[in-house]
Amino acid sequence: MASPLPGATGPAEPVAPASGALPGSPAYLIAVLVVTAVACGVGAWLGAWWLPFLAGVTVAVLAASRARTGRRVPRGGVLAALVGAAGGWLIVLWVLALDGQPVGATSRAIAALAGLPPYAGVTVAVAALLAVLQVLSGAWLARAVLPRRKPAPDEPQAAGGPRTLAPRTPGLRAREIPGREYGSGVTAGRRYTPT
Repeated sequence: MASPLPGATGPAEPVAPASGALPGSPAYLIAVLVVTAVACGVGAWLGAWWLPFLAGVTVAVLAASRARTGRRVPRGGVLAALVGAAGGWLIVLWVLALDGQPVGATSRAIAALAGLPPYAGVTVAVAALLAVLQVLSGAWLARAVLPRRKPAPDEPQAAGGPRTLAPRTPGLRAREIPGREYGSGVTAGRRYTPT
């Protein structure tokens, strides 16, 4: 196999993803989707409306635990959980409608009380959107709370390197502000204003 660059010798090396994450394997994504759909569907049937939030937390904790141990994190778990949670809730609504319960009439009444158009589909779509928002908020909260693994000294830094404070901009002069302390744009009694 010839090298894609002229003058280079040997076969071309495959390029690893820049983020260090692998695309999610189909088995992992299907497992997340099915487990989330079943859990959220059973939860919706039993009235546990908060289970999509726990599904989002669980997917983010799983990804963070893999990252802390140095293993690569497959991508797409949150997306699979989003689809599974919305699908679990929608399947339960569909089963209730097939059972002869007045899901459409209830949806129209809820839509009227919420100020939405009086269509059952709008309320069903809002219910699916609520499941999606719960998964997203749970995943966001877990990712924000759980610590990330610090890279080893020999590992390459992320693009741009470590974050540093920007140097002071030349052309700013200090203006005295009596009685003001450090914070919110004021440093040791001085506010920097453009010259």
